[in-house]
Amino acid sequence: MKERNLLFFITALVASILLLVSILARTQSWYNLNNYGELAVPTIHYLVIPVILFWLAWYFEDKGTLLSGAVILAIVFALHLDHSGILNNDPYVISRYAPAVKTAYVLSLMLTLASVVLAFFTHLQNNFKKLLKKSKESQ
Repeated sequence: MKERNLLFFITALVASILLLVSILARTQSWYNLNNYGELAVPTIHYLVIPVILFWLAWYFEDKGTLLSGAVILAIVFALHLDHSGILNNDPYVISRYAPAVKTAYVLSLMLTLASVVLAFFTHLQNNFKKLLKKSKESQ
């Protein structure tokens, strides 16, 4: 069995956890109330393609596929930042659902950011290694 890169796996795993959070948020009672769910977590159809791309990149160890998923997820992250007003009650969040909605927003925001950063770091990993070797040789 071929040994695969662990960073590819961790990137795909974090993106999969983000997809699961999005799926679980849809089961909550606050999801359809005043569009809180659409503001708090990215919708599933935005996350399915990057997750599939990350898992394919892990299986085939293809950096191009990994970069494609990272770019799509970076766009999702930028679009998700547009809803940051939910943290300071713009739009107003009913106090009964405020902790759940805000927690879901922050969790999905951090998981999206982690996936993007891990994907770009994994893509540039060999370049960092070469740069460190050159700096050690020059010393």
